Amino acid sequence: MHTTWIKNRLGKGIAAVALAAGIGALQTVSAQAAPDPTYWTFGDSTFERCLTGGKIDGATSRVFLTKCNGSNFQKWDWRGDDPDYYPHEQLQNKATGLCLATDNESMENNAVWASRCEWRKGMRFHYDDAGHTLCPALTNYSTCLVARPNGAVYGTSSGGAYEWWGSRV
Repeated sequence: MHTTWIKNRLGKGIAAVALAAGIGALQTVSAQAAPDPTYWTFGDSTFERCLTGGKIDGATSRVFLTKCNGSNFQKWDWRGDDPDYYPHEQLQNKATGLCLATDNESMENNAVWASRCEWRKGMRFHYDDAGHTLCPALTNYSTCLVARPNGAVYGTSSGGAYEWWGSRV
């Protein structure tokens, strides 16, 4: 009887050590730091005005062009992993933590804003460096972002003479 008691205690002790070792291994893996984001700025052809996430109004933020100043409001991080031929990922603003968004309400003058990051079509974008376009994943794939001389940013599928120049910060 005494031998059985020792075997049970020894078995429980070995199980506890194995469990502790497993937890230690899990903690080591989860304690690794995520890689630092690579921020981008998007500006007009003269790099005098940059895409800016601005004043936060509740869970959303205005998005517009303003004089490039290198602030965190003008830095955007690509997020997500979209396996499409032209991957569409979220653009998260460094200062606000909100993601760029648009809709497909009409052929032109679709609102552009930043809001809580969700993995949906109007919140995933693709930057084409060769064509200098910044386009969202929407039902109408010809929708791209354009800016007005006053700095307002819109989504449109009716074309526009605006080119985006993206660069890593």
